[in-house]
Amino acid sequence: MLYEVAAMALSASSALVCSGGDAASGIRWEPLYEPGVGGAIVSVQVSPHDVRHVLAGGDMLGTGVSFDGGETWSPGLGLATYEMATATFHPSSTNEVWMGSCSGPYKSSDGGRTWEMKRRGMPEPARNRYTMMIEKVLFDSRDPSRMLAFSGSSRRWGACRGFGAVWESLDCGESWTQVGTVTTNGWTSESVEGANIVRAFWGARPSGAKEPRQVHLVADGAGWFSSSDDGRTWRRRETPGVAGEVSSVTGSPSDDRVFWVVTKPGDKGPDGKVPPGGIYKTIDGGRSFAPSESGIAKRGGARAKLATHFSPMAVSASNPGRIYAGDDSWNSPAIWRSDDGGETWKAMARSRDVVTSGFAGLSGFVCAAPGNADIAYFWNSEFILRTFDGGRTWVDVSALRPDPVGKPGAWRGRGWTGWCSKNIAFNPYRRGQCAVQAMDACHAWISDDGMRTWRYAKGSVTPWSGGNGIAFAKDGRIYVTTGQGGKNAGILVSHDGGGSWTTASGSACGLPAPDEGSFGPVFSDADDSRRAFAFMGERMFLTEDGGASWTERRLGFTPRSVARDPTDAERWYIKTDDGVLTTRDWRGFANLGLGGGKKTDGAISCDARGRVLVCRGRIGDKKGLWRYDPSAPRKEWSLLRDEPLAFGCATDPSDADRILLCTYDAPYHDMAGGNGVFASEDGGETWRKADDGLPVRRATCMAFDPFDPETVVIGTSGGGFFRARWRKGDGDVN
Repeated sequence: MLYEVAAMALSASSALVCSGGDAASGIRWEPLYEPGVGGAIVSVQVSPHDVRHVLAGGDMLGTGVSFDGGETWSPGLGLATYEMATATFHPSSTNEVWMGSCSGPYKSSDGGRTWEMKRRGMPEPARNRYTMMIEKVLFDSRDPSRMLAFSGSSRRWGACRGFGAVWESLDCGESWTQVGTVTTNGWTSESVEGANIVRAFWGARPSGAKEPRQVHLVADGAGWFSSSDDGRTWRRRETPGVAGEVSSVTGSPSDDRVFWVVTKPGDKGPDGKVPPGGIYKTIDGGRSFAPSESGIAKRGGARAKLATHFSPMAVSASNPGRIYAGDDSWNSPAIWRSDDGGETWKAMARSRDVVTSGFAGLSGFVCAAPGNADIAYFWNSEFILRTFDGGRTWVDVSALRPDPVGKPGAWRGRGWTGWCSKNIAFNPYRRGQCAVQAMDACHAWISDDGMRTWRYAKGSVTPWSGGNGIAFAKDGRIYVTTGQGGKNAGILVSHDGGGSWTTASGSACGLPAPDEGSFGPVFSDADDSRRAFAFMGERMFLTEDGGASWTERRLGFTPRSVARDPTDAERWYIKTDDGVLTTRDWRGFANLGLGGGKKTDGAISCDARGRVLVCRGRIGDKKGLWRYDPSAPRKEWSLLRDEPLAFGCATDPSDADRILLCTYDAPYHDMAGGNGVFASEDGGETWRKADDGLPVRRATCMAFDPFDPETVVIGTSGGGFFRARWRKGDGDVN
């Protein structure tokens, strides 16, 4: 069965990743410590056993764990996919924790350092889709060996077979049986397509011994459901007095009659605005509700994301009157606190009140530490904040400033990031300077001190839209291209080594408008830094005045990847759908072959001998790593490694026989693609696996430091960047 095959593969990969590594290679990757989380955090939970033990799960970035209150983080290892949901700590076993994910429930027996998939009895895992998203796992309030799992996604990844399913385990999560399904029409014991469960929790212990303890859930389009028989059957709950669609319900940890309901923004009104959502409270077990938002200034918006709406209430277990809430809108972001059970609220922080490595406002979510009402965490798509004083002050615990007075713009990560990496580039003219690029708020983070601290190349248009290419020039000029999802933030130019930036954008500069497409790679002239060219689809844009103005040239084909010959600065190689082209003037092109297949994944590069290496993976035929030697008597391509997910390749600039190959597959299925990293010291004749310490095995880019070729950096899709020492002659990365 596929489950057994998947489990064996996961066990083997977990052993490889989580142990001392492949005995044949000894390869070891360490985080690069770029700042921020760089991806959407889905959940943060604090252990009820130790307030310093914090676990986070992310959107495409797996899990992160901290044992010192967020001062440092480590990525979780052994995951089959990286789209996470919500964690649950075992009620008595301090090191056992469970995490829901888009590929089912995971168990950790070491506090979140390593993970094992636990979905026996659920649909078999697939490599081309999600088959059982699990949002939350709960332990039975009377018997922890009995567990419940709920199918859905609070991140709302989209429809998935099995949404709405409630699963039961009687053997500590080793196997599962579906007890029924929550649908928009109600509860059924049948296994049918249901509603997306976004929240599940045990209610407080009843004040009277006669009533059983209830378990609750919330599902999109279906509402609030409760169970009085430990999750075996469910009934829909009404919310009289609540105006709008329910998005979350939170119960008091001490009173089973008290709940808070949050509603979504409403439908657009005659004035063209979406009305805000609200907060409601019941003190009679749900028989009646009243607004519970005094002191909060709410706003409507042109669309739902701009209208005030709240994340689920975060109620302190040690002081149930203390509640934190986040306004998740872009127009009125704030962190709110109530000390009287939600009767009145006070804004504890707005965007201007916190210093972070990111650019997003305080639009996000909050959790309260179970053992201390003054400790809480806030998170969003760019950073995690922590307070030790009830919300009066907040500290970025996803990044830090080593020298906030002398270098206020220099940041360093804390060990766990979720960047969807796009590029790593070392400045060949300046030792110690390099840049990393990724999606979203990552045009380029520049390091001048050997990758110890980082500063952002923001530009003047927007900090978002991602970064795709960077070109360093001899005189300190730097060009950066941006773009994501068919949009761009222009081309950024620095004339002082990255100290300050200008932005060329739109028709006034001869460039496409921000909504006309994404820029690709950029290159500067080896002898005249005022000359550079960048790509967008079939168009090539050239500047001769240092980036102030650009002219367009139509190529007639789309460059998928471009490489310059290090032995001949005027020779270029371009990977296209119809084959690899070579040119010296960007007007006449010769086709070297290796065509066939539209939009094939993978990059092109050149080694120190002028040989061309091309990765072809995932889409199309001729998958693998190929090499072409223009100086060889026979002009033909040779297959160096038959790797179906080949994506990126880098060679040692001082020894062309030292090759690194990375692999990639898109997310959105149970068994995330990406076969990790491979290393060769003999020009591709033999290969070693090189994954040790790598929590995310789908990677997109890699590079050698030209001043120290024993230093290598790799960029992963969802796990950020990692570095290693690959010493010459011993075959190992240490």
